[in-house]
Order: sequence, then structure tokens, then C-alpha cells
Amino acid sequence: MTTSENPTNRPVAEIRDGVLKIAIFTNPKKDGEGVRFSHKLTRSYRDANGNWRETAYLSGSENLRAANLMILAYNKELELKAVAKEAAADNGAEQ
Repeated sequence: MTTSENPTNRPVAEIRDGVLKIAIFTNPKKDGEGVRFSHKLTRSYRDANGNWRETAYLSGSENLRAANLMILAYNKELELKAVAKEAAADNGAEQ
């Protein structure tokens, strides 16, 4: 099980387009300096019993929407990195 699939590691952001969802996770870097980002793209569906499930499999018509979600996730990651960098600079200025 990877860290991003660990139930205790909650996504820092989620972006949806209908039944498609991309979750953005942060995990500490091995050297302890900062975090790395990972993304998990899923499609929700109802099983035969009517329960909601998630899968990584997409239909052909969902590929373009998934690509757009990936672009949005990348932009959100850049935003989160900028906020973290600004916070680190503010903390350095306070000391």
C-alpha cells in the first residue's frame, strides 16, 4: 500500500467533474525537506446493489474530461506549492 492510498492520509484537495474525481495528496519527502505531491484519478459508479464504488477504468468518452482534471490538479498543486513557499518565507522572516 502506498502512502497516498493510506486511509489516514486524507487528500489536501479534490476536484470533480461529474463522476470523475482527482484527489491531490501530499507526502513527506524522504530527506524530510518539504513534501511531494501525488494524484489519484477515479470514476464513481453504482454496482448491481446500488452501492457507490470507485474504479480507475475510464470509458473513451471520459478521457478528455480526465485530462482536463489532470490539468486542474497540476494548477492546484502549483498553487499549494506557492502558498507553502510563502508560508516558509514568512516563518523565516519571523525568526
